[in-house]
Amino acid sequence: MEKPVTGKRAYRKWIFLVLPAFLLIAIFITWQYKKKETEYCITQAIIKELPDCQDEIKSWGYQASVLPKVTEEPDNAGFMRYYWKSAGPVLILEDQDGGMYCFYYGFDQYISERTCKENMMLFPVNQYAEKEYKNVLKTVRLQICKRNIKQEPLFENMSDADSKDHYDVSVCIEITAESLDDGKELSVFDGGFFETNYCSNNFEECRLWNGIDPASANSYSDYNIKQEYSTEQLLEYYRQGLELQSRLVELYRERQGGDDK
Repeated sequence: MEKPVTGKRAYRKWIFLVLPAFLLIAIFITWQYKKKETEYCITQAIIKELPDCQDEIKSWGYQASVLPKVTEEPDNAGFMRYYWKSAGPVLILEDQDGGMYCFYYGFDQYISERTCKENMMLFPVNQYAEKEYKNVLKTVRLQICKRNIKQEPLFENMSDADSKDHYDVSVCIEITAESLDDGKELSVFDGGFFETNYCSNNFEECRLWNGIDPASANSYSDYNIKQEYSTEQLLEYYRQGLELQSRLVELYRERQGGDDK
């Protein structure tokens, strides 16, 4: 007959049962801390040490600056997300073409603006008017941003294709036209605001959920976005943001190692 478990044996048995749970909790807490450090704390640390990091970042081909916490509506529409979320400060790395890579919880978004002269069709005054084309100054504003501002950017999105998490990046463009004569904004046929959500793996899979006819709205926006930027270009901008995030993390680690010596 088996003897009842008492005293030290019972205590040891309890320890063996509970210890794995404590180890799992400790691993989870450590993982969460490291994840938080990678996504947010490192960005904020670089911001605080930016004067000492400027030269290194400049050697990469970027001008570094800081957008303080946005408390008033900004002039740059690309910064509106930080105004709406009361977020900041944000680290900005600007390339030689004026494109801005923004970092908050790691890489957050890429915004750019380009202008060119183009012959565009004006909106007719009425349905009976003849088509009129005019040379204008065309401006295209691009914004590629994570849909969740407090989620780390994904190097590979493994979410199911039917879930909203699969479409983790929002892309929008705004097209405007100005008169070459007096600079006044003109109403053009191909102008407007176009936005949809993409999977960051490829910028081909795209989907909307809201609106009267989200499938048609998604196709319409995707078509107009791709008229201005190819799938390959959008993917390149996103992956460059991830590459810069990795370099910022490496810079932070190097500085931490130097401080420890």
